[in-house]
Amino acid sequence: DKYAKHPHVAAAMRRSTSLAVLLGAAAAAASSKKKQKKKPVNVLWLLVDDLRPQLGAYGQRETQTPRLDALAREGVVFERAYCQLSVCAPSRNSFMTGRRPDSLRVYNFVDHFRSTTPDAIALPEFFRNKGYVTLGAGKTYQPGKPPMYDEGRSWSGEMPYLHLTKNLTRCAERHPSSNKFLDVCPTEGSDQDFMDRRTADYSIEAMSIARGRKKPFFVACGLYRPHLRWHVPRRFYDLYGTSNIRAPMKTRQVPVDMPDVAWANEGCHTMTTREYGTKKVMINRPLPVQMQRDLVRGYVACVSWVDHLSGEVLDALDGSGGRADTVVLLSSDHGFHLGEQASWTKHTLFEHSARVPFVIRAPGIKPGRTRAPVELIDIYRTLADLAHLSNVPEDVQGSSLVPVLRDTHSQVRNFSLTQYPRCPRDWSKMWDANCKRLSAKDIPVMGYSLRVPGWRFTEWYRWERDPRAPIFEGGPPRGRVSTPIATELYALPETVEDDFDAFERRNVAAHADAACALRGLRAALLELLACQHGASARDRAACDAGVTARVNAAAPCVGERARAALMRARDGVSSARG
Repeated sequence: DKYAKHPHVAAAMRRSTSLAVLLGAAAAAASSKKKQKKKPVNVLWLLVDDLRPQLGAYGQRETQTPRLDALAREGVVFERAYCQLSVCAPSRNSFMTGRRPDSLRVYNFVDHFRSTTPDAIALPEFFRNKGYVTLGAGKTYQPGKPPMYDEGRSWSGEMPYLHLTKNLTRCAERHPSSNKFLDVCPTEGSDQDFMDRRTADYSIEAMSIARGRKKPFFVACGLYRPHLRWHVPRRFYDLYGTSNIRAPMKTRQVPVDMPDVAWANEGCHTMTTREYGTKKVMINRPLPVQMQRDLVRGYVACVSWVDHLSGEVLDALDGSGGRADTVVLLSSDHGFHLGEQASWTKHTLFEHSARVPFVIRAPGIKPGRTRAPVELIDIYRTLADLAHLSNVPEDVQGSSLVPVLRDTHSQVRNFSLTQYPRCPRDWSKMWDANCKRLSAKDIPVMGYSLRVPGWRFTEWYRWERDPRAPIFEGGPPRGRVSTPIATELYALPETVEDDFDAFERRNVAAHADAACALRGLRAALLELLACQHGASARDRAACDAGVTARVNAAAPCVGERARAALMRARDGVSSARG
């Protein structure tokens, strides 16, 4: 005590006491913060079938999409988002599990992830296991793949899943000459006669039920249009006239020097309109320009219908305070050709089949745009990350896009991978193919397309039933690959994303100045096929880093002079065949 009276000692004791009080307060604050849980984040997913980036937000000003354009202004627009297989069932199986088609071994309408990988935890199931109300309507999974839209596992059951009702999606009118159903079919009548109206109403009610139960929700609104046939309430068709509809001109023909295997008549052999009747879709003969305008009008009318319904769902969300606590995702399962490359379908490895709209609005995320390449398998980890949910299953292969959302100049990789099978009826006409009903072991050809800045590189391989070949019945690809059946290289515009007539006009793979780029991109593709199925997150990160490095290494070998020559070669021929 006598020492405590010394002025220096007394000052030191006072400082020590003050420090103890500060440290105690800091510890208490840290403990309180640790105990305080983050507020649950809801998810609303607007999942639209067959929708390419045909929105005003993507520069398509003739398409009237005011509600989705407003969503885009409030969120982050991903300008380069790509599916992993450009047809409904395998694409949906892929992004619902966050796994590539080669990992699931789901390529068509035969298998589904519950049959090939029964222990996989699907995305809505993951949220359900975390205590969420998970409800879905319309086309989320492909009907029947998995059975019953995965009821009992993916959906929590506060409302029965609203199944897609086919008689609410079909046009009833046939052309009198061909007896084919019309592909463009505006119809009078109640909006309730359309499946998408019921899907939107269900989604609004689902969000209300979840809020009433004071639980976070994951609601998937699976809108069916603009899937063919383009059956739409007439007032949306009447928004447009054929005079203000653009038809592709530079890409009406298939690309110059395109290998036949790249094109497909799968899924769409004919197109039928009231005025022009039924015309065959052919590799060497594009449809008449005026008929193309009629068809495009039907498609964009459906997009405007989906825009209207999406706006109503968003109004219901925002009216209940959803801006502050809900992630909104707009995406599609794949793109669609509207006459480009003489095609009226998906089923290809061209830009219009692979590229999709992808917009995320999330609490705390600033609006913006990014050209970072992303894949639909990234949805799983991104939504989990935004919802602050941990322990994502290790077999989910995608990456979280939250770093890109926070810094739109960053990227998680510099490439995307899309694949598609070919099952030719006649090997001299490889475009005449349909793989929809063949088991994986019977698929003879697979194409892989690597989209990188400035280029699309595609190779088609013969699948050998050999464990050393790129694909085999028992598991993912490994080891050597067979000699390519065909190779494609397209110089793509880097500065113009909204000109849909600027893509894949000429295959320059045989051009002398392309040899260096081909070697580098082939090395990147083969490395990705060999490493994409890593068992751990570290393996997959190393795989992405390795492929990214190879893509970067390939870029300088096509310098400005060579690239200019390839772009001139691309533009040098205005028509292709016949």
